[in-house]
Amino acid sequence: MNVLPGQKLTISQFFLGLAAGLMFFLLPNDAKNQIGAEGLCEAYIFLITLVITGVLFFITKRYEAVGVAMFAMSCLMAASLLFDIIVGIIESSSSYWPDINQYKIVSMFLLWFIPFVVCMVFRLLSTGKNDNNESRRGFASFMSLSMRALLVMYVIVIIFKLIMPERPSQDEREIDLMILSRITQCLNGTHENGIAYIMWHCIVLAPLSFYLSVLVPKLKVWQIVIIAACFGIATEVMQFIFNTATACTDDILMLIVGAVLGILFKKAIDKLRSVITKGEDLNMLSFEYAHLMVKPKGEAQVLTEE
Repeated sequence: MNVLPGQKLTISQFFLGLAAGLMFFLLPNDAKNQIGAEGLCEAYIFLITLVITGVLFFITKRYEAVGVAMFAMSCLMAASLLFDIIVGIIESSSSYWPDINQYKIVSMFLLWFIPFVVCMVFRLLSTGKNDNNESRRGFASFMSLSMRALLVMYVIVIIFKLIMPERPSQDEREIDLMILSRITQCLNGTHENGIAYIMWHCIVLAPLSFYLSVLVPKLKVWQIVIIAACFGIATEVMQFIFNTATACTDDILMLIVGAVLGILFKKAIDKLRSVITKGEDLNMLSFEYAHLMVKPKGEAQVLTEE
């Protein structure tokens, strides 16, 4: 991973990013204390995250500062979870299990997605004098930091919500090999979680496929689909081994759908950027811009390769 060297963040910009990351981390609990009502808390998090991101970007005018905030937030979340696990085991080793509930998952999604979208929109619409080597370097650094933040939070969600959502059970293991049986139950209302179950499994793998398509842009769609299928099989096998949920073939199908959605999201952004720049920038979502250098103003706006 090679991001072109550019002007580094100043100490003040770096600490502003850390402060914003701390605010992101504290926001879900603050929303619970201030609002309390389910649904309104998520709206509160959305609004405040948008404001914090906008103010941070306006003050620093650097993508990297937002990336620092996102990465700091994810590290604080991971450290907090680890601390809770250690304390929980010490105080109640026989019954403790981390509670990664729906509110926490939605909060984590908003706290990563909103800053990412804000920076992405700014970069997507950057043309002319705003589309220079320094801004491309900055966004490449931001991509590197934001993807690391995503990876930290994603590992937490995958382990404690997909693979081991509950404490391992001593009951008989369950497996459902009937294709479309679980999906049918969700659609006709006989499954306890209904459509929410389908939506969860159809989006949970989207971040992974998005991450892979950014990290390894040469991967074909069918290759990422195969990776998604292998990942889905692995999670169902682990659920069966640990006896934390019913192993189901429909879950694998829905995970594959989510993987395709992540790929389409990445391709749609690249296509839109290509249209805006008239074909000059074909891979905006990248960790590096060593091969996408913009000529200084006054020279032809062409891409050169180092």
